Amino acid sequence: MTRALWWRRLDHVQPLLAGMLAVLGLMTVFSAHADWGRQVLWVILGAAAYVAAASFDYRRLRSLAPGLYAGMILILVAVHLVGHTALGARRWLSVAGFPLEPSELSKLLLVVVLAAYLSRGERVSDRLSDRLSWRAFGGALLLVAPPAGLILTQPDLGTTIVFLGVLFGMLFLAGASAWQLFSLVFAGGVALPLLPYLLHGYQRRRLEVFLDPNQDPLGAGYNLVQARIAVGSGGLFGQGWLHGLQGQLGFVPERATDFVFAIFAEEFGLLGSLVLLALFGTLLIRLLRTAAVSRDRFGELLAGGVFVMVLVQVVENVGMNIGVLPIAGIPLPLISYGGSAAITMLAALGLVQSVAVRRRTVDEPVAELGTITRRAQA
Repeated sequence: MTRALWWRRLDHVQPLLAGMLAVLGLMTVFSAHADWGRQVLWVILGAAAYVAAASFDYRRLRSLAPGLYAGMILILVAVHLVGHTALGARRWLSVAGFPLEPSELSKLLLVVVLAAYLSRGERVSDRLSDRLSWRAFGGALLLVAPPAGLILTQPDLGTTIVFLGVLFGMLFLAGASAWQLFSLVFAGGVALPLLPYLLHGYQRRRLEVFLDPNQDPLGAGYNLVQARIAVGSGGLFGQGWLHGLQGQLGFVPERATDFVFAIFAEEFGLLGSLVLLALFGTLLIRLLRTAAVSRDRFGELLAGGVFVMVLVQVVENVGMNIGVLPIAGIPLPLISYGGSAAITMLAALGLVQSVAVRRRTVDEPVAELGTITRRAQA
């Protein structure tokens, strides 16, 4: 593919949206008094990862999936053996002085591995009749179980939720039947009573105060109470950048990471928050569009998996900041402080761009219509 053709087929809107979100993230991180200079460096490294991933032919990842899966398991095991502990969780490795959070990288690796597995045996001539077999359904569950278990025991409930969301979403996009998806939901409901026994004390307490944080406003409910106050004090137009009292005075805990949306809402208000959500919504639409025009099923599922990964994190982070979802420690993509999260997210968007650049053309057969388009019409 020539450079001119590559440029013409580029989805120019997607990097623009990612850049706008990254700028808003840098502004919020600066306001939250985090290490702004380091975050700028991470965004620059993430931009380099984006360009590299967009230039890379995503189809080559299909044959690399087994090695990527083995590498994912290896680094997650390494976290348990030689990882660093902070805030009650062992989640970080030190790589040449860089604090790497393998669970963040594992989100993208899981999407690649599931896309490769679920696109096996693709039939180009009769794709409209494709259905996911129970054997493939069970195989996907077995692929996700080991890394999800390793992450849950770090403990990292937030990333585990993302893993389960990616699994459910990609199974749906791959053609799983209603009975298969229902069996997954049913199994989750049956296992739900066991969850408190798998969580640490502070995580169980978070779930207990979710419905009524005022029962312990200075303890387990403090984070949620302060986040709600910050969001509410933003009003319609916000307090102004760098002028949010809850954030500037440090009342909101983890204000640069888990509760970064509360800081943003306090300073930019309801209108600013709607603009932020509109940017995320438009980005999600672009990801779905790329999935729909992919030339192969692997590309569909890769772009669709990144769509689910972003969607789950946005919904959970915003939901826990406003008190409609339990606190699970999930970063807001491109907004929260953190190098591993920023670089991984931009690399994931770069891979979707790689799918867009190599998409099918309008004169290719109708049989090449994407799985996501078919499911939307069903």
